[in-house]
Amino acid sequence: MAALSSFFEQMLAALASYRPVQDTLDILLVTLIIYEMIKLIRKTRSVQIFKGLFIMFVVYIAVLIFDMPVMKSVFETIFASALVIIVILFTPEIRNVLEKMGRNSVFKMFTQKHYSTLSSANAVNCVCSACSEMSDDKIGALIVFERKSMLGEIMKTGTTIDAEVSPSLIRNVFYPKSPLHDGALIISGGRVASAGCILPLTNTTNLNAKFGTRHRAAVGITEQSDAVVAVVSEETGAISFVHRGYIEHDVTPSELRELLLNALDMGQSQNKKGIFSSIKAKKGGKKDE
Repeated sequence: MAALSSFFEQMLAALASYRPVQDTLDILLVTLIIYEMIKLIRKTRSVQIFKGLFIMFVVYIAVLIFDMPVMKSVFETIFASALVIIVILFTPEIRNVLEKMGRNSVFKMFTQKHYSTLSSANAVNCVCSACSEMSDDKIGALIVFERKSMLGEIMKTGTTIDAEVSPSLIRNVFYPKSPLHDGALIISGGRVASAGCILPLTNTTNLNAKFGTRHRAAVGITEQSDAVVAVVSEETGAISFVHRGYIEHDVTPSELRELLLNALDMGQSQNKKGIFSSIKAKKGGKKDE
């Protein structure tokens, strides 16, 4: 009876301390954080890291069950530095989260001026025209449009140009014998900012094998920033549009223009999702590769 009485007393105490608004908000925030973490890691190497951590946890439980003092001491030493280890292991993911937080609406007042002028319809038209010509001649190209995420570190890996965008300039940059043709061309503020830039390659393992280094670099930069990328394949001449880590492969110059305008918030009628859906439907429902 004493145990039963103690149980009911604990239940009453828990109910008395229940705060509907605060507790509901607390649960929602924790759920949102877990959901965003799952979205963040599901297509990266972090999934494998979490599997390794889970295996370590299982081994630790076994160590406790079988009372192994030496192994227990080793695990306790590791757990004492768990926070530092987690930060080291998940540095790229933590950086991505902080960048996304910095791009939210709270900070728009500080970046709106740059973002409103980062690209013009003329720059998009020039890029599409150049991509069409390079596609016909099977000249490889990798063109990045900077948006809210600053790409200054990436630009430093190439050669500063700071020139108006034109089809002839883009073609000259990616001419096969040009010293800058192997890197990426970055457009910032409606101008060609830098060329011959080195982009981070994606770590995803589910990218179609037909995509080479240019496409992997395009996916990599769009995973780590909000940039959008136009790619021309040197092997097939196919034009691709890359945004948020996804590739819309083999698009026409007019489709590329529409995708770029909408991704850069300059579209007239359709939103980003609608553009992707209409093009996929026309191509027979082909998924991003």
